[in-house]
Amino acid sequence: MKKNEHIKLLVSMLFLLALIMLLLIYSIYFINTEFIKHQKIPCWQRTFVIYSFTLLAILNLYTVKNLFTALSILKTTQIYKDNIKSLDNFINILRAQRHEFNNHLQIIWGLICVGKYSDAIRYIEQISENLKNTSKFYGLGCAELSALIFAKSALAEKYEINFEFHYSVDFSNLKFDSMDLINICGNLIDNAFYYAKSSLSKYVGLNIEDEGNQIEITVTNSGSYIDKCKKEKIFELGYSTKNSSGLGLFIVKSTVEKYKGKIDVFSEYRDFNKIEEGYTTFRVILPKKI
Repeated sequence: MKKNEHIKLLVSMLFLLALIMLLLIYSIYFINTEFIKHQKIPCWQRTFVIYSFTLLAILNLYTVKNLFTALSILKTTQIYKDNIKSLDNFINILRAQRHEFNNHLQIIWGLICVGKYSDAIRYIEQISENLKNTSKFYGLGCAELSALIFAKSALAEKYEINFEFHYSVDFSNLKFDSMDLINICGNLIDNAFYYAKSSLSKYVGLNIEDEGNQIEITVTNSGSYIDKCKKEKIFELGYSTKNSSGLGLFIVKSTVEKYKGKIDVFSEYRDFNKIEEGYTTFRVILPKKI
């Protein structure tokens, strides 16, 4: 289902719920009017009508709740599909680099053999510069997360976003589900890109740091400012300012709470070319001992 279909379905269910609630209120009022009392309708029949509408309202409310849960699962499933595609691309790039490496060695060896030492040095420097774009993702210790961030960096180039990524963590020896890390980072980065791509400075920063007994993930973007009164509301199921399903940040918070961690959001204004622009930072703390 597409986003617009999700929204239409939710609106329809909420409208149905509101209609049933109105009918319930009206039935209670109507059954207790003097006109109905004079019709000598048995009390049990009137009670039955009230209970019927009450049951319908409860069932519809339960349906809406299950609908939100289903949409959340669909959102997570889509993230998994996107990540598999990103991982495939990442693996293909690594394979291509390994294939090219033999050619590079032959060229370097040839230059050295003919005494072109300065050319060999320049060639090595050129190779090293090209490898920096992908090698910076290798040390995370989580192939799935590396693939995701690599894919996001390519997306950043498409939108001309200045995407900065720094890390000081190795997830290989830590007990974190890779899909949970993807849920957290993927949704926060997508949210950041949405606002940054239409901002003045087009900036997004991702930092994943090892802070001793906890992991700290921060995502900062230009182009958005969240008021204090909305800082809790943005994590509610179904709440969105982007005409979307309102599941992304809800999934992030739910995943963070699974590890008994916490998530904070900060906003401020910064000068960019003498123009004030909003910047928002999401900070996630995940304890290592879970």
